[in-house]
Amino acid sequence: MKTLLALALAGLTLGLAGCAARPLTDSEFRGFCYTSIGRRASCDTISICNEFDTDVLSVKHASREACVKACQDVYNRLYVPNEFDGCVSTVMMANNWCAKYCNTNYPK
Repeated sequence: MKTLLALALAGLTLGLAGCAARPLTDSEFRGFCYTSIGRRASCDTISICNEFDTDVLSVKHASREACVKACQDVYNRLYVPNEFDGCVSTVMMANNWCAKYCNTNYPK
């Protein structure tokens, strides 16, 4: 049983490692972000995710750091208005996907 679990974990790790090398597309960002956990809290995930899309993904950045900072700026702007309406998890998820977009589309 332990061997089977170890093999499954190793396979998953290798599979994820292969995915990490490929840049996340705008379309993938929207797909993952729109269907985030906020849907269960009656959040408008589409409008939250679209702010990251419009202000970060649709803009060319000078560097990975500038892109990640742009994600953080949108996150900071959206956090407080969504703090008590059950949508903070959506803002956090969108920020995580945004950072993943930056990390896979801009060189170190």
